[in-house]
Amino acid sequence: MNAQVNELQVIDQKEIALAFNNDQGIQAIIDNIKAQVNEKFEGVVWDFSKKKDRDIVASLAYKVGRSKTAIDAEGKKLKEQYTVFTKKIDAERKLAREQLEAEQARIRKPLDEWEEAREAHIQAIKDRISVFDSGRVDAFSSSDLIKQVISEVEAIAIDESFEDFANEAAIKKDAALNSFKKSLEEALKREAEQAELERLRKEQQEREQRERDERIAKEAADKARIEAEAKALAEQRRVEREKREAAEREARLKAEKEAALLREEQLKQQAIEREKQAEIDRKIAIEQERLRIEREQVAKAEAERKAEEARQKNQAHRKKICGEALQGLLDLGVDEAKAKDILQAINKGKVPHVSLNF
Repeated sequence: MNAQVNELQVIDQKEIALAFNNDQGIQAIIDNIKAQVNEKFEGVVWDFSKKKDRDIVASLAYKVGRSKTAIDAEGKKLKEQYTVFTKKIDAERKLAREQLEAEQARIRKPLDEWEEAREAHIQAIKDRISVFDSGRVDAFSSSDLIKQVISEVEAIAIDESFEDFANEAAIKKDAALNSFKKSLEEALKREAEQAELERLRKEQQEREQRERDERIAKEAADKARIEAEAKALAEQRRVEREKREAAEREARLKAEKEAALLREEQLKQQAIEREKQAEIDRKIAIEQERLRIEREQVAKAEAERKAEEARQKNQAHRKKICGEALQGLLDLGVDEAKAKDILQAINKGKVPHVSLNF
């Protein structure tokens, strides 16, 4: 700030009460507050990095807010005392609130903008410090990744750009590097152990493969010997089987001949039985058809009887409904001929939205 700033004068409640009752109203007080602000604070160059300047501007805005609150409170009090001036007082209160809130916001705007920019700047510094998070890698991360992270952290210089957070950044950087280097030692040890385990695993695989090859060779030799023995035995059995099959064929041909003669006799007998059964089935079919026709005739006669009975009941019911409707029209003073014409028109659907419920 390049000029001395005086305190904003707080308005007296009596002055507010008088203002609510004169022609100029509360606007004169508002104009006076604005004039004081313009006279004492406009043109001043603020350095919001200094607490003193921030406190002065915040105090100015607060005083304007107090004036707004005082005017609003006094107006509310007068409203309760003087009901006849309620509308005028409410308008003046609204005027004071709107203009002084706008004035308060106008005064605080550069301070608010500076504070927002400052908060964003601090957050950016904190984001830079977050690179020192010791949880980025651990002993189970690859050693290459840990080395890369260590290089990134070591390359970051803790300088004045970290401002008030430089000490915190330095502490976290050292802690992170210590943690990363410890994780690197454990990762290198783990990877060396894994490499040794992999070497032993490969040696075991090669040994097992040699044992498998030897076993396969022995199994192949045993298989060849067994197959030769099986082949000789199979040849012996083939000769015996052919002799047995020849004897079986001869016996089977004899049995088939006898069975054919028996089958021929059975077929003749079955043909006779089929002819008898066919005659029986034909007679049964004729009787069933006769009974079906007889049932259909009885059912048809019964259905016609019921339909006629229903038709007669429906005609009687419709006649009753129409008679009641006709009587209703007659009771309304409509002559009988006109009433019948109306009912016919309704039944034919010539009267929109009107029908008889049968």
